[in-house]
Amino acid sequence: MKYGILNFSKPSLIKFLSEYNIPKFRADQLFIWLYRFGAQSFFAMSNIGKDLQKTLDDLFYIYRPKIIQAQKSQDGTIKLLLDLSNCEELPKESRIETVFIPDIKRNTICLSSQIGCSVGCKFCNTGSHGFKRNLSTEEIIGQFMIVKDYVGLWNRLPSNDEDRLSNIVFMGMGEPLYNIQNVLEAIEILMEDKEQGVSRRKITISTAGVVPILDTIVKSLNTKLAISLHAPNDEIRNEIMPINRLYNIDSLIKICKKYCQHHSSLRITFEYLMLKNVNDSKKCALELATLLHGINAKVNVIRFNSWPGCEFSESNKKTILNFMDILARNGIDTTIRSRRGRDIMAACGQLQVNL
Repeated sequence: MKYGILNFSKPSLIKFLSEYNIPKFRADQLFIWLYRFGAQSFFAMSNIGKDLQKTLDDLFYIYRPKIIQAQKSQDGTIKLLLDLSNCEELPKESRIETVFIPDIKRNTICLSSQIGCSVGCKFCNTGSHGFKRNLSTEEIIGQFMIVKDYVGLWNRLPSNDEDRLSNIVFMGMGEPLYNIQNVLEAIEILMEDKEQGVSRRKITISTAGVVPILDTIVKSLNTKLAISLHAPNDEIRNEIMPINRLYNIDSLIKICKKYCQHHSSLRITFEYLMLKNVNDSKKCALELATLLHGINAKVNVIRFNSWPGCEFSESNKKTILNFMDILARNGIDTTIRSRRGRDIMAACGQLQVNL
């Protein structure tokens, strides 16, 4: 049996190689070839001898998902439909969507952590199609790799963030906290390489609020945190986010305050999707400002992106601006999320595959 090398952090790879009397420095070489240059074959690694190349090829495979479809938005956003079963060791018929968002100052990849989603937020297309399984570490890493393959960001040392995949957001398909072990292992790997490694301040985990799991990792979580809040009270949130019936807003806010205590230099982003006549009133804005008072936070206001069969509609521009103004006047830092990839169903809440 071969092992997927993208499942190994550098410490775990060093330990594994030592069992075959392969010295520690080889792990450094492998990480450079894999994550700086995007090598897909051990035989392409020119500073590794042929005998060792053969040994490595017998031990490992270098995983890549298969691109089924690539779509490019008018704004430059790219959405990839990926088949994860491109290697016989992985389950068959496993498809996800991954999004690459280029910008002048940064390039962002929106990673999926599950096939489908079990949380079932009513405004999200992903959850409406059910849940199949968690992604493995290499399937998460594989999205990062295949995007760099497709866009052509290998084989050069970047001088600016525009030359690299500088930002990672776990805001694709699935609830990251329900796959937290593999998500954290993937993050460890992506932060490892000193030349192309991603800063912890440029990695964001977004969660609908799985309070018990968040509580266990909040002290050690080494990335930015985004909370999909979308309502200022339990009455509204219970209706649009079933998870709130398990873990209400009060319990979620307590964990957020704990995060701020342990990570004073990092702000929490509260994501707030504006739904017409649901959560966009002046009263809701005032409630939200009160709820977030005293937390090192910003609110990221999101315009609703429709999808076939959805029951919600987008708040109008005036309502959104009034909502943001109320938050600002109450001392809450507020931004509006740039709407990217909407014309190819790649915007917030639009990702889906038929399971």
